Amino acid sequence: MSNKSSWRLRKATSTDTDVVLAMLREANLPAEGVLDHFPDGYIVAESGDDVIAVAGLEPYGRFGLLRSMTVLPEWRRRGIGKSLTERLLALARTMGLDAVYLLTTTAPGYFTGKGFGRIDREDVPPEIRASVEFASACPASAICMFRKLA
Repeated sequence: MSNKSSWRLRKATSTDTDVVLAMLREANLPAEGVLDHFPDGYIVAESGDDVIAVAGLEPYGRFGLLRSMTVLPEWRRRGIGKSLTERLLALARTMGLDAVYLLTTTAPGYFTGKGFGRIDREDVPPEIRASVEFASACPASAICMFRKLA
């Protein structure tokens, strides 16, 4: 592993596919549906030649789905997740999206601190509910959250 203090964000590329899928499996995050949107809308953090974090934004009509966000354990608490979240929210604004939604089983407190609020699944727009992430990949116990962008 490279210097533990230097990292940067970049757009994901098709050459990142295998490492990203492995990271999602290691973090117990669903990979179903990721390849339907990858690499478009996905961002990775890297240190040297190593991918150390990933997150994606999938557009569905006027809404976005933030998904597949993970940072390797040894790289956590360095602002990488915050940078990924901010970059994807900026992308969502550039795309003219009205709101961003997500499902989480482990990080509701983290996303609350980033301006997301809880929402019942049945109140989520049908376009988002029809995504693989909502329809089948994430467990029914996952907490649904959203953030308006306007």
